[in-house]
Amino acid sequence: GKALLVSLSVLFSFFTSVVLNDFNDLSIDGLNHKENPLKDDIESYGYRLAGFTFLLISLILALCAGYRMFLIVLLGNVLHFTYSSPPFRLKRFYPLSVFLLAVGALLAAIAGFAVYESARPLLAFPLKASLFIVIPLFLSLNFRDLTDFEGDMAHDVSTLFTLLGPAKGKWAAALLIFLGYLSTSLILGYLPLLFVSVPLGILSALVVLREPFREKHIFFIYFLFVAALSVLFNLKPEVLIG
Repeated sequence: GKALLVSLSVLFSFFTSVVLNDFNDLSIDGLNHKENPLKDDIESYGYRLAGFTFLLISLILALCAGYRMFLIVLLGNVLHFTYSSPPFRLKRFYPLSVFLLAVGALLAAIAGFAVYESARPLLAFPLKASLFIVIPLFLSLNFRDLTDFEGDMAHDVSTLFTLLGPAKGKWAAALLIFLGYLSTSLILGYLPLLFVSVPLGILSALVVLREPFREKHIFFIYFLFVAALSVLFNLKPEVLIG
């Protein structure tokens, strides 16, 4: 039903953002030796057409789920366009860039919430849940820029690492990702969660500091934490919405 429509809409929005990033970050990816399908002789017109198709499918699916859902998904796509694309390209400005990524995650959560609260999802979404999403992600997401240092420096993209340098930036990112995990327990006001958030936060910080940096290990730890949170929220939903 509506949940499937929303899930597919968010998925196709993600596909749209990937295509948009590939076009806008082509030269940066070249300097950072990152994979980009446009470097591999893929036909740019066809790839651009695929991006527009993904966007159209996403918006149609959202509209089928309701006009409020359509507005939320549209807002998410506009947010990503201003983040990634000229003339705005807000990803150049730190820490605004990280904050916008956290807000994008919040919009995705609100889209899911709107399946059950269709009347006014933006206003009805719990404040504690909003803070629980935005603050930890704002603190934690700096690690994404660690491997982009050379390209970001060359293209005047401000990040934690271009501001502090790679060495100090890694220590700062490690501290912030630990604080991100720690903040979840404090925001929820549920201190037993510290038994999970502190060890996983320390592990994530160590992954950031380790050479060579393995981004997938950060995500693996994150998904372990999400699994633990899923169990907690099923057993004690009042922790999140109380």
